[in-house]
Amino acid sequence: MTNTAATKVRLDPPPPGLMRLFNPLVRRVLKSRAIGRHVRLQAVLEFEGRRSGKTLRVPICLHEIEDGPTVFTERPWRLNFTESRRVTVTHRGIVRTGTAILLDLTPEEFGICLRQALDNARPFELGLKVARSYDPTPAELGQLARFAIRIRFDDN
Repeated sequence: MTNTAATKVRLDPPPPGLMRLFNPLVRRVLKSRAIGRHVRLQAVLEFEGRRSGKTLRVPICLHEIEDGPTVFTERPWRLNFTESRRVTVTHRGIVRTGTAILLDLTPEEFGICLRQALDNARPFELGLKVARSYDPTPAELGQLARFAIRIRFDDN
C-alpha cells in the first residue's frame, strides 16, 4: 500500500480500556429484546474459552457478507476460534446457536470480505478510520492486519 493510501484508510479500533468500561452495558442492552432488536449490527458472541473453560460474552459487530455472517477483529479472543467452536449469538434480540471458526484468508480474499462489509457498515463499526469521501479498494483493505471469524448457524 502506498503512503497516500495508508493515510486514507487505517486500523482504528476502540482502546481496550474503553471497551472494558462499555462492554458490560453493551452486553446488557443487546440481550434485551425491547432495545436489542433495534440495534442493526451489534451482537453478543458467547463461547467457552479454549484454555480457561470460562464462558466469554463478547460484544461484536456481525456483518452479513456473501459467504455468511462474519466478525472482523484483531483482539486476542479470536484465537479461541483457530478450531471450530460452538457459539451462541444474540442479535436483534434473537438467540441463535452455531459454530465459528477463524478463517485463513489471503490478503486478496480478506480485502474482498472487508469491502463487502464496508458497503453495509460505517468504518467505525469495522474498527477502521477512512478519510472523508474516500472509498478504499479491496486491495487496500487486504493490506490491513485484521482477522475474520465465520459463523454458521444451526438453523441455516
